[in-house]
Amino acid sequence: MPDVILETPRLRLRRWRPGDLDLWLAHLNTPEVRAYLGGVQSPEKVAQTLAATAREWDEQGFSFLAVELREDASFLGTSGIARIDTACAPEALRGAVQIGWQLRADRWGQGYATEAADAVLAMAFERFALPIVYAQTSERNGPSWRVMQRLGMERLADLDYDDPDYPAEDNPTMVWALGRDRWQHAREGA
Repeated sequence: MPDVILETPRLRLRRWRPGDLDLWLAHLNTPEVRAYLGGVQSPEKVAQTLAATAREWDEQGFSFLAVELREDASFLGTSGIARIDTACAPEALRGAVQIGWQLRADRWGQGYATEAADAVLAMAFERFALPIVYAQTSERNGPSWRVMQRLGMERLADLDYDDPDYPAEDNPTMVWALGRDRWQHAREGA
């Protein structure tokens, strides 16, 4: 399949396809999944996000990908890397690359986020030779920052910031990072 970018033992990460908007709206644009991501969005906003993702891929060679199970191609969510374009982020973060993920709620707790993100980090460090990859989340989003810990990321509290696009209870935005050297060392020791 030409749109498949990464594969893991259980997952396939691929570019977005026409028709994926309905999957995103049904499984990722829910109050549960969007609880720490600014809330449910309009279908138009989600469509804009998917269009921007396709543009980013065409322009930069990377962006967020659809995640599906290899065994039956069922849609699980999204994971990938993208440039940080948040105007209120600290200068050190603006333009840097961040990793992220969203999974449908009925598939949480099965290790899919970590498995997908691990493959995305390998792509970031091996294919694109990035020196560092950041991640951001709300302190209340414990499941997400625990994935960051499992990936070997380090907390960079000095880069935390308030993002007015998110409710007060989801501020500050916590910043995590993983450098290529640390990632490589951990892989060699595994």
